[in-house]
Amino acid sequence: MVHRLQEIADRLDAMSDEVLEFLDSPAGRRLRRVLATSLMISVPLVVRIPGLRASPIGRLLTVTGGAAMVVKLAEAIRDWERALPEQQVIDVPRVT
Repeated sequence: MVHRLQEIADRLDAMSDEVLEFLDSPAGRRLRRVLATSLMISVPLVVRIPGLRASPIGRLLTVTGGAAMVVKLAEAIRDWERALPEQQVIDVPRVT
């Protein structure tokens, strides 16, 4: 059982690294830009749908300014840059 859980954890770790690499690639940047643009355009339109406005989620979006928050989220998705961990350099003195 523990071996299986470790294998699942290793696969999830590898998969998350691959997803981050893709999102940092040119194709991933295009995908993020398109996703962010579609969110920014669609949220104000979706909030105005009468049936949605009457629902609890629609009222919550209206009261909390949810459309503005979703637009901010879309901007964060669009502007995201992967922060690579800094590589440590260990300086070893020469032995003569």
